[in-house]
Amino acid sequence: MRIGEITRLTGVSKDTVRFYERQGLLDEAPQPGLTNNYKEYSAQALRRIELIGHAKALGFTLKEIADVIAVWQENALDAQTKRVMLETKIAQIDDKARSMAVLRAGLVDALAKVETGCDDVAPVHIYKDKYQDNQ
Repeated sequence: MRIGEITRLTGVSKDTVRFYERQGLLDEAPQPGLTNNYKEYSAQALRRIELIGHAKALGFTLKEIADVIAVWQENALDAQTKRVMLETKIAQIDDKARSMAVLRAGLVDALAKVETGCDDVAPVHIYKDKYQDNQ
């Protein structure tokens, strides 16, 4: 499939697809025709772009995503080494999920205190005053 179809199916721009390719997140798409510059992207490229988008939406950096892709593609690594590296990344994801749960609980608590008028929330009046001064 050509880049236009990839962008239509994934919702990313052509520039993003090209950027991912330059960064090594996608295999370089072949150009089967000698008379044009059209590249043919595979179904794997489509799945990879979807994976990248999903991981980015969850807060992962392109570097972190590239690390996982590299482990998966590295033919020089045996299955056990790949397993250990992927398990390490899963443990990091689990740690991040726990940290996000703690942050979420704190925000929910702060929201409840705002709703009840409790004064031990962060110094909101400072921000309120600054906001009103800028109006």
